Amino acid sequence: MQDVIQMLKQSKSPLLIGIWGVVGIGKSTIAKAIYDQIGPYFEDKSFIDVSNIGGKPSNNAHAFIKNELFDLGIIKTKKGISTIESLKIQHGHQSKRVLIILDNVDKMEQLDALCEHRELFGLGSKIIITTRDRYLLKKHKVNHIYNVKGLDESESLELLNWSAFSQARTPPDDFGEISRQLVAYSGGWPLALKEIGFFLYGKEIHEWIGVWRSLQRFSIPVLRLLQALEDNFSALSDEEKQIFLDISCFFIGMNQNDVLQTKQYTTLQISLLEDKGLVSIDENNRLRVHVLLHAMARDIIERESSNMTNQVSNMILRISQIDVSLIYGLLNPKYMMAKGSKVNIYEIRLLTFGFIIFTRTFKVSKIVNSKVVT
Repeated sequence: MQDVIQMLKQSKSPLLIGIWGVVGIGKSTIAKAIYDQIGPYFEDKSFIDVSNIGGKPSNNAHAFIKNELFDLGIIKTKKGISTIESLKIQHGHQSKRVLIILDNVDKMEQLDALCEHRELFGLGSKIIITTRDRYLLKKHKVNHIYNVKGLDESESLELLNWSAFSQARTPPDDFGEISRQLVAYSGGWPLALKEIGFFLYGKEIHEWIGVWRSLQRFSIPVLRLLQALEDNFSALSDEEKQIFLDISCFFIGMNQNDVLQTKQYTTLQISLLEDKGLVSIDENNRLRVHVLLHAMARDIIERESSNMTNQVSNMILRISQIDVSLIYGLLNPKYMMAKGSKVNIYEIRLLTFGFIIFTRTFKVSKIVNSKVVT
């Protein structure tokens, strides 16, 4: 929070700050804390949670925000308030110093009334926007974007303890090690820590261990957590969903340049997923996906695959335990990089996972060191 406050102090001009991060990372918590701390120093203030505005956010939120500007004395009239062209500067109030926080923004037009008319706000005014989509902030050229990081180990353990034991101190002796394992798995993601903690509240140690083992198998047994993650996924376009699932199945840990060589994706497409916090690129230009998002992707694929019985009726499965990401690969005509070589799986329809072999429409000549040779 203090990092954002320092950003707000950098200029006396009207300043727009974006607070960006994945669902449940703490964006709204930070915004509310800032609002409470610095709000008294402004002539007027408003906290607008877009997600709580009824109807379609793309329409109602736009009108609601302009109505708030009217109430603050920033615009002159409500007449024609449903169109952005109706905004008129109220010259008598241009010097008014206001604090506006726009929380949970997810549509470009929700920012139009604020970002495209910065001259409406007096010196010292601050506008803070929280969103899961960094692209919205970049498109409207906000002054600064603050990327919300996960909690550190100590903070994570405290949050898990509060959720699971209603206490912040060290967990009971029997739960110490398993708590630390769950904290490490969560990667400091508050949403995961809270939902896992609530789910385990009052449960015995063997139940904790069962949840941990499920997570290790990329299975999320906490329904509320899985639903929250899938809500984020559902907001993607069909193309974005496909690319995210492709990356989660095939390309985690691969160099982005190698992935681009498949000619199935563009830098822009990957960048848009990065802007939504679903994919990250590390210092070595390798694609990364948070382990919980990876688990969510596998769950989605498993459910989709279970509805494709007719499509795979001629598939030969030589295995007793099926890896769902491999099935996904068989059912999606995409290119991938396998051991440094480009393989057209639309034609080949084969993937290998160690000694596990899947074939569909042709016979394999031979397999050498887990590589496909046809």
